[in-house]
Amino acid sequence: MFVPVKKITFLFLFLAFFSQCFFVDSVQATSAEKAFQLAEKELNRFAHSRKIKYRRYWIEIINRYRQIYLRYPESAVAPRALYRCGRLYEELYGYSGKTYDLKRALSYYRLIWEKYPRSPQAKLALQRAISIYEKKLKDPVKALSLKKKPKKLTDRRKKHSPPKKIAPKTSTATNNQTKTPATSNHHKLLAVEVGGTVKQIRQWSGENYSRVVLDLSKPVKYKAHVLKAHAGKPPRLYVDLKPAKISPYTKPEIPIKDSFLKQIRFGQYRKDTVRVVLDLTSLTDYRIFFLNEPARLVIDLYNNKKPQKETVVATPKIINGDLSLAQQLGLGIRRIVIDPGHGGKDPGCRYGRLKEKYISLEVSKRLAQKLKSRLGCEVVLTRTRDKFIPLEERTAIANLKNADLFISIHVNSSPNRRAYGLETYYLNFASDEEAMRTAALENAASSHSLSELQDLLKNILLNTKLEESRRLAQAVQKNMVGGVRKRYRYVKNRGVRTAPFIVLIGTRMPAVLVEIGFISNRYERARLKSPTYWNLIAEGIAKGIEEYVHSIKLTSLP
Repeated sequence: MFVPVKKITFLFLFLAFFSQCFFVDSVQATSAEKAFQLAEKELNRFAHSRKIKYRRYWIEIINRYRQIYLRYPESAVAPRALYRCGRLYEELYGYSGKTYDLKRALSYYRLIWEKYPRSPQAKLALQRAISIYEKKLKDPVKALSLKKKPKKLTDRRKKHSPPKKIAPKTSTATNNQTKTPATSNHHKLLAVEVGGTVKQIRQWSGENYSRVVLDLSKPVKYKAHVLKAHAGKPPRLYVDLKPAKISPYTKPEIPIKDSFLKQIRFGQYRKDTVRVVLDLTSLTDYRIFFLNEPARLVIDLYNNKKPQKETVVATPKIINGDLSLAQQLGLGIRRIVIDPGHGGKDPGCRYGRLKEKYISLEVSKRLAQKLKSRLGCEVVLTRTRDKFIPLEERTAIANLKNADLFISIHVNSSPNRRAYGLETYYLNFASDEEAMRTAALENAASSHSLSELQDLLKNILLNTKLEESRRLAQAVQKNMVGGVRKRYRYVKNRGVRTAPFIVLIGTRMPAVLVEIGFISNRYERARLKSPTYWNLIAEGIAKGIEEYVHSIKLTSLP
């Protein structure tokens, strides 16, 4: 059969053009995969080098993956490269603590599910973005809006994807070899395969007590070891955190003066282990516990040895020609620490312009004046102005001041607007669900964190003055309610309760937390605005403390 020459020529040119296009696409795909593998090798070298401490090298690695996306946007490698960019920025946030890095990670994740909705990385990117909004940016509204997207992504995949072909069964080994790094190890990143980052170390030190707090990006496991004094060398306590890395912004050594804790040293002991060493002159006891949201490890050090320096005994305070009550009873109630709850960026519970941090400060100032006039003892406030103080620092202040009593003042709130009344807490396991809710409110923690605190208390309560705290709470509660009832009607006595309050953990003296009313109840809210009510509350608490001091004297008599 004869075929015209023109048709043969046209067919030849069409096949040549088609093969050329196919060849170009295959070459681009090969080049893109090769570039991605080279970037992966560079990332692996970076992860095991000292460059990981410096931000500019992180940006260089990120830009390398970004160039792969810009050069081969239509290849299957493009969403993988974008996912790497997002993960690297997210892990960089663990070192820098800059919100900017999280926003950059979110922008790369969003680009994946918008431009490559059918790629395996689209769902992974969406999960990472939800996790960032929930756990790091604390924005549940945006997290909820993103949770509705997976269904849309699935529908788009079904609409555009071709029908599935039944593939022959292959061995497990073959299947494992064909998995891409992005799908098989999407939850890991070569650069940072660690659980958390030691962001900073805070400490408060005195002659007999020191508290060290390690701020972490996320929870990690820890193990403590004590090296006893030998061969003229002082004792040391070191703690290994695993898996963990050190932030490049922290100093490797923290010298300390005028304390039995002389120095804090830390370093990257192994690739996944941070070792923190505490150099001491002596050590009687120590206690370590972990607190979550935010993640932090607390180390309490105790030294019962008396200092070598001569101590000057303070002369008793004279009130109207007589010795103070504390001096007369000889009970050593010389110093009381009052803790006005919340402050600064932490307003506590609020209703409109009425905030807990202001009410607790006003009541605490009045209480301090009444205790000075009644007992003649020294009174220390953890804050005297609108200032934020972490919960663990408040406890440290009381211990460093060698306080004999610790009183924390707070305002309550409840979803139930009919809830009202006064109550006093001391540290122990939660007595009921309402006590757990109040502890969550004051700790600013989730119910999961509170369950962890319940387990933590099992090891801490052995050395806590529970009985003294209970008796102090009973005296304060009785006199506070009685004083308010003289002026106001409908005063509910909610009694003495127990709960795991962070601010009470680690106190070395009888300690209570007083809830002076519900800001969520309209009747008590009106009272909480009144200076008259503040005075009545302060007067009642002061009478309760005075009664507690007398009760100690009576029980100590033969």
